[in-house]
Amino acid sequence: MTIITICLLVSIGQIYLAKGIVAIAMAKEGKGYDNHHPRTQQANLTGWGARANGAHQNGFEAFSIFSVAILFNLLLEVDFYWLEILAMSFVALRFLYIYLYIADLPKARSTIWTLAFLCTMFMYLLPILP
Repeated sequence: MTIITICLLVSIGQIYLAKGIVAIAMAKEGKGYDNHHPRTQQANLTGWGARANGAHQNGFEAFSIFSVAILFNLLLEVDFYWLEILAMSFVALRFLYIYLYIADLPKARSTIWTLAFLCTMFMYLLPILP
């Protein structure tokens, strides 16, 4: 279960890795980081800053179904072998996804997003597979 726990923690960290990159973009634009209205400033970001913000927001979306898939499998006490492989694959793919999003490589990003999504979907199938 240690690998599963680490994957969950790293997945949370990925969301805030992207947020850190958003903060850098915010600090570099205009008058610096606007801590009074950060969401307004984020909404007005362009280029790589806007893409980092998109990666940050997508991280919440991906984490919600990933974490529930993990919990689902833990509750049903599935064999950890495939769960660990899928969880590690998801985490690795999400690092690549963040990079590709910020680097503005949309086709590759969408492909990686799909693969990470499929890892999560297969987690939901693990309890019914032989």
